[in-house]
Amino acid sequence: MRCPLWSPRRSRRRCRALIAALALLAIASGAPAGMALAQVENPAPQLPILLLNGAIYSQEYEVGDLPESFRVEGYPSETTALYVVQCEGSIKEAWVEDLRRIGGDPRGYLPYNTLLASMDGDALSRLRELDFVAWHGVYQPYFKLSPALQLRLSQGGEVVILVELFSPLSLQETLGAMREIPVEVTGWQSDAWCGMIVLRAAVGDLAEVASLPAVEWMELCTAGTLPAAYAGAGDASAYATIHGQAAGGEAEKVAVMDTGIGNGGLQGIPAALEGSVASLVSLRGDGGADSSGHGTLVAASLLAAAARSASVPSPRLIVEAYATGYGMGCPPQPLSLYSLLEDAYERGARVLLSGSVPEGKESLGAYGIYAFQRDAFVWRNASMAIVEAAGNEGTDADGDGRVDAGSLLGGATAKNVLSMGGSESATPPQESGPLDYSQLESMFSGVFPAAPLREDSSVGEKPGMAAFSSRGPTRDGRIKPDLVAPATAVPLPLPQGAEAPGTVPSGTDGYVLAYGTSMAAANAAASLASMRLPLAEVLEAEPSAAMLKAFLVNGARELSPGQYGEEDLEISPSPNEVEGWGGLDLEAFRQVGSWVKVLDDREGMRLEESRVFRVEVTAGKELRITLAWSDYPSLPQARLHLVNDLDLRVIDPDGNAYYPNGRNSRDPLNNVERVVLDVSGKTGDYTIELKARNVPFAPQPFALVAQVY
Repeated sequence: MRCPLWSPRRSRRRCRALIAALALLAIASGAPAGMALAQVENPAPQLPILLLNGAIYSQEYEVGDLPESFRVEGYPSETTALYVVQCEGSIKEAWVEDLRRIGGDPRGYLPYNTLLASMDGDALSRLRELDFVAWHGVYQPYFKLSPALQLRLSQGGEVVILVELFSPLSLQETLGAMREIPVEVTGWQSDAWCGMIVLRAAVGDLAEVASLPAVEWMELCTAGTLPAAYAGAGDASAYATIHGQAAGGEAEKVAVMDTGIGNGGLQGIPAALEGSVASLVSLRGDGGADSSGHGTLVAASLLAAAARSASVPSPRLIVEAYATGYGMGCPPQPLSLYSLLEDAYERGARVLLSGSVPEGKESLGAYGIYAFQRDAFVWRNASMAIVEAAGNEGTDADGDGRVDAGSLLGGATAKNVLSMGGSESATPPQESGPLDYSQLESMFSGVFPAAPLREDSSVGEKPGMAAFSSRGPTRDGRIKPDLVAPATAVPLPLPQGAEAPGTVPSGTDGYVLAYGTSMAAANAAASLASMRLPLAEVLEAEPSAAMLKAFLVNGARELSPGQYGEEDLEISPSPNEVEGWGGLDLEAFRQVGSWVKVLDDREGMRLEESRVFRVEVTAGKELRITLAWSDYPSLPQARLHLVNDLDLRVIDPDGNAYYPNGRNSRDPLNNVERVVLDVSGKTGDYTIELKARNVPFAPQPFALVAQVY
């Protein structure tokens, strides 16, 4: 654990106290060793406020312990700034409204029992009217720096940073204030949740930027990442007939956020994709031509996956394509991802496939500004399902023959998205050969120096993971990716005019074998689109993204122990940081007779509310129950990112209690919870208990799926 930077006279004592407190709380929550801190039952006001850059113990907190250049004594009374407000217990909905009543604007939640709120001097003075406030203080500039940016302070030089403002209304005023600081502003944009500014500055000037009252968070700004979809040689002749789109039936719009398509504009759409692309919107000031070939290949992968779907009726996909600058330069284009999501939603898309992302590789596993934006959009637009590739950053850096943990791209850390890792395809090796992992080293960033990885083929009959697929968990210990799908030697038509990176002639003209978690994400996006119409008919309403995720998690296929067997365990029993809850599999969803409870609850739950459901099991071998919810967006500066905490527990006919996600107590980290029970010969009533443990931003809608196989 990295200790927060306090003054030397107190740092050791406080680090020891913090570590002890974290250990005690982890034990109390039943978390496995190494698991991040979790919400605790009935926490007392004296618990710390857990920020990414340190912990505030209100009884002994002194602003003077912070670095002098990154602290302020306060702000003028006419200035609206951010304040940390800790409450005396779990935050009640009425308390949030009371804070608004006196003029405060709650921005988000910090563990434990704390709101980050914007206030002017008048609202600040009225805090004494609120008897639930246990402590409050200025949100100090020191707490606004991401860990990666904090590291750069000691290295000197210049940095390009992304600055988040707590209010879009403060954008112009803050830009004006920045003219008085020796920084170069290179871009800005606002959306419904925040203002965003990109600037270049010497690290010595960051303290002055952080001291501006509207600044909420600062992180390194990079060009973003293009999760490559590399193509290799192989015999694709067996797949020559699977890529036709369904001619009729209901259509589903899927937005594809990537590097563009074809030669730009609708007139430049390759012939293989004609009729399937409704629009191509370039957000980088050009015609949307796909110079890398990545966006074209991902769109082809999406349409191919839809054609392979056996769901009835098979969806006819219409692509709303967005050509972004993500992975192509800095600052990211568009600067606000929220604005792109908003446009796609207004065009009728309810599934978005993220091909290239604005996050860079410097903060793998971290929950940053763009993860916040994804979660914020889904919180406000519950039916929008966003699919993110986990990334191709998997590597065996220490040479132990196992892929290292903690390599997720930033977009895959968001709570409300479906994060997709890559498994190996089951295609038997051809003589012309799918690539092994020693060959894939030249295409991806990872290294695989040792057995059993190095000489292993990237396809195989036994279920296993693609070695290049990024692994979780997130930095706060949440389970990601959510699921995995084939990401090796995926046969795709290469549209005329496309230039896929790494392409070599294949066994069939016009076809390539593609590699990368973008292929897995495209598979998942097609699956989500195919599920929407059947679910809408059953629910008599548009299904939420949480409902779709609950079904996919519930029916996920177990990959453990992996392709190398029990003696060389590749994948532990799900859920885990390698496969999430398992392999994507629509078979369980199609078995409508297995659905014993399906609930897409839009009214939601409030603090301490409970729901109880009973399902009768008369036959079958396995009962699976999944609870999922699209959570309130977390603050990047929080150390833990679950905000609204719902709990699932299942009681069997004999009174035995079962907890989700392989735990022996409640799960306080994840917004997806699954219980799997062997019910062979154990007929009777099973009780499903839900409880709202912590809901500072209420109500919290949820989805519940129970199936018997």
